[in-house]
Amino acid sequence: MYLEDCLTAYHLTDDYGFHMPGHKRGTLNPFLSGNFSLAGVDITEIPGFDDLHEPTGILKEEMDRAAAFYGTAATIFSVNGSTASNLAAVSAAVPDGGCLIAAGNCHRSIPHAAEIRHLKMITLTPPMLRPGIPGPIVPSSVGETLDRARREGSPASAVVITSPTYEGVFSDIRAIAGEVHRREAVLIVDEAHGAHFSRHPAFPESAIGQGADLVIHSVHKTLPSLTQTSLLHNVTGRVPTERLMHYMDIYESSSPSYILLASITACLHLMMAEGESLFDPYVGALRALRARLGRLRHLHLFESPQAEPSKLVIETGGAAINGRPLTGAVLAEELRSRYHLIMEKTTADYALAMTSAADTEEGFRRLGDALLAIDGTLTDSSAL
Repeated sequence: MYLEDCLTAYHLTDDYGFHMPGHKRGTLNPFLSGNFSLAGVDITEIPGFDDLHEPTGILKEEMDRAAAFYGTAATIFSVNGSTASNLAAVSAAVPDGGCLIAAGNCHRSIPHAAEIRHLKMITLTPPMLRPGIPGPIVPSSVGETLDRARREGSPASAVVITSPTYEGVFSDIRAIAGEVHRREAVLIVDEAHGAHFSRHPAFPESAIGQGADLVIHSVHKTLPSLTQTSLLHNVTGRVPTERLMHYMDIYESSSPSYILLASITACLHLMMAEGESLFDPYVGALRALRARLGRLRHLHLFESPQAEPSKLVIETGGAAINGRPLTGAVLAEELRSRYHLIMEKTTADYALAMTSAADTEEGFRRLGDALLAIDGTLTDSSAL
């Protein structure tokens, strides 16, 4: 079987994805459900459609519109995902051979940027909230690490924080920004998993409003946009936009897909037009599902005031299945094989379901039914 055959067969299944991308097989985003062939609009730079690397027309208008919506000095589109956005942010903020401080749970693109740019990278280790779940970065530790780097002769030009994490744990960006800026460094926040922040009161405030200098959003993770779509926000202008564009020119494809670009713009237009009203039914359904999962006896839904609610982290510790301890991978396989529900991530301790405003009530019902049914078959692993 060929890849295209596998995708065609998948399209015909009733599999439901609790994973990225956040458009959930095309719902909500009007461009993705348009009555045309995607091949028919698969173009790159042709007359009338501007150039992503030197935008002066429609793409500049769209990025300016996005910057006005987010309240940034500039917002840059990426069709090479937040990987390219992270690489460009670090490269623009830290001189070649300089020093970077980064959270230990940062995305691999951050150490890759350090390797490419010959940077000294100092790691901030977050405390653990639960097995396998790193907690938020402590603001005072950021200041202490910056001071130590300066004393040791390697003053850091920038600090990179991942907030929220894969599990939805967010840091106090406002306090961290204070520590960073008092020491005249740049704060980069990889908010790839938080593109929905500030879109509804149920979710935390975005780092954009908390003093971060550069913020990265993966619009495909938690908003209705296609995979590989990202935004690089120059919030404060401390890093020149020209430098960011220069490094995006290096790291991004010279033939950007206009299908991906249009999925970004259609997604943003939807956010601009409908705002919180788009999220009201989603938040209500999410709260109802979380309340329902409170009835689990052996599985546990991770909850913390330091974690945002869109990520459903189902912890398996203490549960057993068929006479052996239950792992996140085994739980995910049960959900996939028996209930056609596909999780985003697994560890030894949990299975993670990603949700978005594109999720349906039926999808949430199916997940709740499946988890409660599986929970009813489990035993206590301490009895093994």
